[in-house]
Formats: sequence, structure tokens, C-alpha cells
Amino acid sequence: MNPFSMNCAHLTGRQAALAARLRESGGGVLDIRPAKNGLPTARANGKWIHSAYDPVSEAAVWAKAQAGVVQSGEITVVLGVGLLYHVEALRARLPEQGRIAVVVPSLAELHDAFQVRPLGDWVGEVDWLHGVPDEIAERLSARRAPLRLLAYGPAAGLHEDFHGEVERRLRERLAARAGGRLHVAVVGPIYGGSLPIARYAASALEALGHQVTRIDHSAHDGAYRMLDGLKDVRHRALVQSKFAEVLGLYTVSRLSEDPPDLVLALAQAPLALPIVEHLARKRFVTAMWFVENYRHFTYWRQLARGYQYWFVIQRNGCLEALRQAGAQHVAYLPMAADPAVHRPVVLPPEEKPEFEADVSFVGAGYANRRQILPRLIAQGWTFKLWGNEWDGAEELQPVLQRGGRRIDTETCVKVFNGTRINLNLHSHTGEGLDPQADFVNPRTFELAACGAFQLTDHRALLPELFTTEEVATFRDVEELPELIRTWLAEPAARAATAQQARRRVLAEHTYRHRMASLLTEIGVSQPDRIGSILRGERQAGYLVAQGTAGPEFAPLIEDFPRDQRVELKEVAARIRRKGPGATLSREELLVLMLDEYRAETRDLL
Repeated sequence: MNPFSMNCAHLTGRQAALAARLRESGGGVLDIRPAKNGLPTARANGKWIHSAYDPVSEAAVWAKAQAGVVQSGEITVVLGVGLLYHVEALRARLPEQGRIAVVVPSLAELHDAFQVRPLGDWVGEVDWLHGVPDEIAERLSARRAPLRLLAYGPAAGLHEDFHGEVERRLRERLAARAGGRLHVAVVGPIYGGSLPIARYAASALEALGHQVTRIDHSAHDGAYRMLDGLKDVRHRALVQSKFAEVLGLYTVSRLSEDPPDLVLALAQAPLALPIVEHLARKRFVTAMWFVENYRHFTYWRQLARGYQYWFVIQRNGCLEALRQAGAQHVAYLPMAADPAVHRPVVLPPEEKPEFEADVSFVGAGYANRRQILPRLIAQGWTFKLWGNEWDGAEELQPVLQRGGRRIDTETCVKVFNGTRINLNLHSHTGEGLDPQADFVNPRTFELAACGAFQLTDHRALLPELFTTEEVATFRDVEELPELIRTWLAEPAARAATAQQARRRVLAEHTYRHRMASLLTEIGVSQPDRIGSILRGERQAGYLVAQGTAGPEFAPLIEDFPRDQRVELKEVAARIRRKGPGATLSREELLVLMLDEYRAETRDLL
């Protein structure tokens, strides 16, 4: 019997239908070549999938590193097929049957692997996941055991989009099932565009049922900006750096008082690399939501290796740049809206003269906006410009509202609701439209949540977020005036488009959606830590029902509400309430001793 028939026979015992489909398929995806030691190896798309010298030794090294992080009871999901040397080596290190699953994007690739060499009985002990991403995600999410996703990079890279879609669908399902309660510290910046986003994220986490510690540095804005008055540039930079350093130490002190499960920082948070690395050494899980254009704001280069998780609003070049700079885990997480803030409002009669307009724009005076917006003046419609940093834009002064002062969010919402066509022109430091138009700004989601009609410049990532029936776009500045005239003449079409956009935001693009995705991403990556909490495995009911606490300690948590998360400090606090003269059991004394040790070692400084 040839290797292909032997391997299919092993597969038939567990997955007969897949074996039958595999026999009917063809191969030829992998370029099979002999390695230096004579074993078969493979190339694809000009790259080696396995070692050109010794694929077995290479696989053994990979499997040893991966097996070291897998916890007992987890199902290991392998991304990447190739010639399966890595799966074979992992199977040898994780012999528990049924605990390894392999995602199979291409039957042709599996056909090549089965044809090259006999694999052995273990083929029938692995769960081979083939189908569309949604089907695979459904099968995985149905498992009650925690999942550990492991990627064998060279082979996984052949089907990066497929694997990404499987992970996305899986995260959606796991997020919907999450029932545990995390403690998340949200660290915001001193000022800037990510300041309100930190507040929206914190509110969303609380709405999802998590405990949130808000570390809001905006209270120090005045003192920080006062330093701008120092005339010597070197002195100013030095003092501002020291000021941010003090805020970083303050943040660490706050975290030490009540250590969270996750530290989530927003862009521009005053946490320098030494502070972030210090938190990592103290075993804190840290994440950064970088809600800025990575091409314009490049401080991520210094911070990349510090945070364990990066969430960014761009793809492709952004993801790769952060990985090359040392980021361990990078994921795409677009912007969103907060429906409690960004909402439809009815303007009272006295406010209509100020906020109503045919066309409005809200934003800062970037170079491209200074060049484009003057052509919208004196076109036969009312045009109002809101925002700051418009000094020197003389042509725009007649339409600039409130003397060019920065407006708050509530005022923005009134402008959005009072305007027939809200122009959403993404910032660019050059003239015209951004030639690298990928990220979608917060304004897109906020306008949609308000039920306001918007006309935005086209973005590469926009079509997967909104359809053309939900958000109107333009690709050329020259067509903008005519598009405005057309849409002004179609009030019913504007209303229908705006309402469809609002429905899409409420269904898919709120900060609750984003925070659920962020936590699930981390939970999938850390099934034994964050993942276990999200699955509810730290709650009293689960601990008692599963016997996790053990028969000796179970009586100490039986009186807790079943849905309450139980940690060492809560159990110790209950014991201490018995009073100094109470007779304590051996287990109670042990809990108190461990809690004292925890308190003594929690000092992060």
C-alpha cells in the first residue's frame, strides 16, 4: 500500500467523509524536494515550508517550544499544514488523543502531505478541520475545553487570509458566550484624540460586566501644557519627559493597589518603555490600542516590544511594521461609536440657526483640508466649518464657527444632526486626498451612529465596514461639488442612507463590539489565564461544580454567589471577618498565609 492509501486508511477511522473527499482531490500545491538529509521537504510561492536541511529536527524544535505553553485540558488548534512534520512532532509531545485539531484550508495541500510519506496511526487521532471558515469556527466554539491556537508560520502563511477569517469568526462566537468578569485598568492619555476613546472603551467594558479601573491623566493637561511656555526647546522636552515619567510611576502605583487582570493603554498614554517592561516583569498582561495613523505617529517603534498585545486601526504594512519592531501579537481593531453619546437629537428652535447647515465639516486644520475646503465656499449652499488649528487659513475665516475654538463632543453631535451633508475628509499632511487611504477615522462611525448623512473620501478598509448604501464616498476632489449638489437635491435618499448606516453601527460597530473582540483575542491567546476568566472558570458556581477548589477548600467558597468571581483576597477577607478570637481550620490558616504573601509581594515599585 502506498503512503497516500495508508494515510487515508488511518483517516477513515475517524473522518471517513473527509478521507473520501481527499481521495477524489488532486495535489500539486507544494513543490516537493529532497532535504540535505534525504527526507522530503517542500517549497511554495518561492519559500521553504520546512527546513531544506533537516525538517524533522526543525519540527521538533518548534513542537518543544509550543508544547511548553500548552496547559492540561486544552485543545491545541494548529494553523499550517505543509508536510505535517510539525504536527507529528507536536503529537509526540501531546499524546492525549483528540486534543489536537488541524485547520485544513486546502485539500490539495493535505493531499500532497499524505502522498509524500507514511504518517502513522496518529493521523486518526487528530481532528482535521476542513470547510469554510464559519463552519470551522462553529466546530471549534462548540468545544467546551479551552482552545490554544498555534501557528506554524511557514505553512500558515500560505493561507493567511483564511486563517484570519477563522480566527475572526471564532472570536465572535467566543465573545458572545463570555460570561466571566475581568478586572481591566484603562490608561488614557493626557490630551488628544484618544482621550474620549479611552472613556468610551472604559464605559463599554463596564457595560459588558467587567470591573474597570480608570486611570485618567486628563486632569494633568493644564500642568503639562503650561510647560509649553518654556522657551528653551531642550529644557521643555526634558521637563515634559520627566512629567510623563512621573505620571507613569503614578500609574504603576495605582495598579499595585488593586492589580488588574489586564492593563489596556490608549495611544499617547504616558507609559514609557521601561514602565511597560516593568509591568511585564511583574506578570501583568498589557495591551495597547493604537488608534492613530502609524505612518504619521511613529513612537510605536520604541514601544513595540513592550506591550504584549497591540491593536491597530490599519492592516498590511502596519501589522508587519509592528511585528518587525518587536511586537509579540498584533491584531486589527477598527474604530467605533458609543450610541449613548453619538445619537440622533432634535435641535430646539433656538439652536437651529447655529447648527443647521447644508454642508458642515468638523476637524482640525490639516494641510489637505486647507487646500480642499475653500472650493466649497460660495457654491450656493450654506457651509460651516467647526474646529481649531485654522490659523492662517484666511479664505476659511468667514465660515469658521466660534472663532476656531475646539468644540466638545456634545456640540459635535448637534452639528452632525443639524447638517444635511456632513463632509468627512480624512486628515493628510500633504495636498489633496491621502494617497495611502486605509484607516477609517472615528468620525465615520460617530456620524453613522447619529443617523447623520455623510460624504467621505474613499478608504481601502471602508467597504468591509460599510456598504455604499450606508456611506456615500468620493475618490476625486474635483467631483465633490457636483456630488454635494446631487445629494442636497435628494433628501429622501440621504435619510435612507443615514438610517442604514446607523443600523449597521448599532449591529456591528460599537465600542462594546470592539472591547468584546479585544478581550476575546487576548483570551484565545491566553486560554489558561484571561481565557479561563472569560469562560467563567473563576466563578464560585463553576469552582464548586467542577471540584476545582478541591474538597478541602470547597466549603470556603460555597457561600459565595454562584456568579461571583472568587479570588484569594475575597476568601481571605471573609475569614478575617470572623474576628481575632475565632478558631480557624488548617485550610483557612493556609488561605490567610497565602494572602499575606500576596500582599507583601504586590508592591510593583
